[in-house]
Amino acid sequence: MINRAQKERLRGPNAERRAATRKKILDAGVRCLCERGYSGTTTPVVAKMAGVARGSLLHQFPTKVDLILAVAQHAAKKQGADILDHLATLTPGRAQFIGVVDATWAALKKPEAVALIEIMLATRNDRALARRYSGFVREFERVLQACTRRFATKLGLARSSKRERVARFTLTALRGLAVETMINPDAVATKDVLALLKFYRGRSFDQGLL
Repeated sequence: MINRAQKERLRGPNAERRAATRKKILDAGVRCLCERGYSGTTTPVVAKMAGVARGSLLHQFPTKVDLILAVAQHAAKKQGADILDHLATLTPGRAQFIGVVDATWAALKKPEAVALIEIMLATRNDRALARRYSGFVREFERVLQACTRRFATKLGLARSSKRERVARFTLTALRGLAVETMINPDAVATKDVLALLKFYRGRSFDQGLL
């Protein structure tokens, strides 16, 4: 008879293997969305890219929508971690507040951001995805707002509707710029937009408009 300690030992390696397989699948999902778009991202293709059996993929993600939503969560989490890592290299205070622009823009140029854009656009034509994607968006926005508030508190900024509008404006502008550069890349125009956003955030910080 297997005792509890033995069960834990058996469960450990299996859990680690499942987690490793899951990460390979999700990373492959991001790559597939970037290279082939939503319509070209299928469970057989992602399984092949991940180097796993299709049965292993379907065991964790029975449908394409299940896989895509998991990829969205994976990409959003990675994007958030990249932004925080970037901000951690900056001096706390004004530099970090302005640095949100560069940190977010750097994250929006990575494959995870492209994958999220592909998924968002796909909801226009995939009803099954659209029905479930709304839940992901609500959770994403909740986590984003919580992170923004923690960041503001760390900088000594009081919670205010003005500060939250500045944060929303910054993110919306950068998301729009990311889509624009996918269609019409213009390095000079992009540099100007980023400079303007940093100027606006710096002025808001300096004049206490938050």
